Amino acid sequence: MMRDLPTAIEPDGAALGELLAAAGPGLFGALPCHAIARGARAIEAADPDEPLQDAVSRMWWKQVGALAVVAEGALLGSLSEDDLLRVCAGRLAALGPGDEAAPGLTVWDDLLGGLRVGDAMTPHHELPRAATSTPLLEGVEQIASPSAAGTRSRHLWVVTERDEPVRVISIRDIARYLTRLYDRDFPADPFESADLHAGAGRLSAAVLDLTIGSLRERIAIGGKPVAVALEASGSETLRRMWQDGRGYAIALLPDGAPLGICTRRDLLRALRHPYAKLADLRAARLMTLRVKTVTDVDTLCGLFKLMAIEGCRHMPLVDEGDRVQCVISMWEAVGLLGLRPEPGR
Repeated sequence: MMRDLPTAIEPDGAALGELLAAAGPGLFGALPCHAIARGARAIEAADPDEPLQDAVSRMWWKQVGALAVVAEGALLGSLSEDDLLRVCAGRLAALGPGDEAAPGLTVWDDLLGGLRVGDAMTPHHELPRAATSTPLLEGVEQIASPSAAGTRSRHLWVVTERDEPVRVISIRDIARYLTRLYDRDFPADPFESADLHAGAGRLSAAVLDLTIGSLRERIAIGGKPVAVALEASGSETLRRMWQDGRGYAIALLPDGAPLGICTRRDLLRALRHPYAKLADLRAARLMTLRVKTVTDVDTLCGLFKLMAIEGCRHMPLVDEGDRVQCVISMWEAVGLLGLRPEPGR
């Protein structure tokens, strides 16, 4: 049976460390990976020789963040929004200043012309993978750790012994699981015992009731905003989004308040158009306005619900004057509970 855990909403440093150390085993360790995978969701697949443009179009209208790349039923790799950003940023970096400024430069003819899925995918050996019976904690550790390119995959592929993909778990699915557990909406059946289920529920309440501010006082969470000017070109916008593998760029008002944010999903939305031009990727065209934010008084539960329900992947944290102080990404929030916390700053 799980021992009693500290439940103070604002614990001191020692209690906070103990609480976070218990979070991974208590919230994720007692479940197999398949327990939180949505069985009704079919895996969308692509052939490595399929034109990249066709696959990207399907990703958009199917509303999936990653395609399984398969051959004869076996997983060869994955094509994700991260891969699209990486390929676009790489191709743009190879252009000369004159080429980049050429009027009417098109994405699918001039920038990504001729590419196949296999040219852009993340290969099999770099993918987070797990068997159905693998403890969820191992999957969380994989999904929240940096990839070879410095990004976070955000998708865990659940495979058979023959490497056939049977489920895919997104980092958003993990956020959904945590909020369902907190709301007492997650069933007990997947747990090995009723005691483990009850203990995980108590632990979720203790952890998710922590305020973001109480965490930021003691450990490093949230990164410096990756800012981009509203008038930034398509090349500059994608370069900033790819910087440090963050996957977003935020435009700020003169007073430091958020104006808009460009994410991988915004890039996918732009690339769905067969005649998209490089100019369509500039910040003013690409970004999503009305940015949702959090503050230090918000709880982890509120943060995870924004991520789980509304799909917010990058949450700017603002002060009382609405000025952006840092940006908390979904992988970082999940990693806070599934990975060893960084030393306090």
